[in-house]
Amino acid sequence: MRPITFLVAITTIALMLSTTGASFDRWEPIKNLKDEHIKEIAEFAVQHSNLISIPIRSLQLLKVQKGKIQQYVAGINYKLIVSAAIIGGEGRRAKYYEAIVYENLSHVKELVSFRPLLTV
Repeated sequence: MRPITFLVAITTIALMLSTTGASFDRWEPIKNLKDEHIKEIAEFAVQHSNLISIPIRSLQLLKVQKGKIQQYVAGINYKLIVSAAIIGGEGRRAKYYEAIVYENLSHVKELVSFRPLLTV
């Protein structure tokens, strides 16, 4: 590819991204926390945290409280605040957790972090 053609291509792509409002590397709020895919991501996070912490506790997802996404060229980071309860725990008292899940373009998910929160 000639240098001038490459420069025109890069400029065109940059212009398209700026006019469509696409933003990379910035956390954006999730508009519909009840979306099935968001629930799937939250379930994945809770289930994988259970695998890591056995036999200490086993959590059950109750609700996605808040969420943000961060888009990358190769995938999306999901930062979710979820409420979960210990399975078989007395009173099923909800506790809050922050889960970060990375999902690549092939829909392969990876639990990046899962930590308890004191407040939401």
